[in-house]
Amino acid sequence: MDTCHKLAKLFLGGVLGKPPSAPNGVKVVERCDGLEVRWASGAPTSRYNSDVFVVELAPRSPKVVEALGPAFSGFAEFHRGSETKFSFDKLGSEQEFAVRVRCENAAGASGWVEVSARTRQVPTKCGGTGPDGVYTWDQTPTEVEVTVPAPPDTTPRQVSVTVKPRRLEISFAGVVAVAGALGGEVVCGEDGDFEWELREREDGGGKELFITIEKRVRDVVSYDPAEQWDCLVAEDGHPRIDTAALRWFRGYEWRPPQDASNVDEVKQAMPDMRFTDADQTKMSGRDGELDDWGDKWNKNKR
Repeated sequence: MDTCHKLAKLFLGGVLGKPPSAPNGVKVVERCDGLEVRWASGAPTSRYNSDVFVVELAPRSPKVVEALGPAFSGFAEFHRGSETKFSFDKLGSEQEFAVRVRCENAAGASGWVEVSARTRQVPTKCGGTGPDGVYTWDQTPTEVEVTVPAPPDTTPRQVSVTVKPRRLEISFAGVVAVAGALGGEVVCGEDGDFEWELREREDGGGKELFITIEKRVRDVVSYDPAEQWDCLVAEDGHPRIDTAALRWFRGYEWRPPQDASNVDEVKQAMPDMRFTDADQTKMSGRDGELDDWGDKWNKNKR
């Protein structure tokens, strides 16, 4: 852009410029502690425009809105600039928000483009918890485990579990406890490729149903957290976990999966893990102890 054009934009933008178009393709990437908003510029309306984007946020969770009151529960401006992305950090998990973006210049402003978003649930191990604790779930790259509290007098004959490739339904004595579309596809034969057990809870708080279901793996098993399920039930009202915060969990310690067969699979599963070719048994202050996991992984190595 030449100097004359820059000066024209600076001093004559309000005269020669025109109100901008609204942003296109506003999308929100949801995390457990924040939101990342991205968008594209709308169609240009004048070569003399000096456009900036404005991003605003408003809480939508009923409890938060009630606590803030009407004076503070509306939209607040968080960003003004030429960039086409912005991140909200340090937001609470599992909270609902409205995000809106518009374009402004000296000649006027576009209309708002508004989208709804909800921060994700912090993963528990590699899964999460259903609404009001109606179930908990965990996963490996090949299986999904589901635990559902059961009424204290439930017998095995009163348990009904139906598993379809994309749907799960669980009921106790004819009363549905969990039902809906699954977060991914599972293996399901005529009798269903799953197992369940009605058992006493470890804390002595009654009974629970424990179910293991096999994921359908199309090609190769992936240990990449981003490729795992982000929910058990993929329907409104059921929380989604932040897979970016997922780390494979083994024996109450963060460990690479025991069935990984090469270092690349371990790196996928443990993106924050540092790798080195140095012999750690010869490093000062390190004993190289890997417990049983190290032995099992060493045998699997290709």
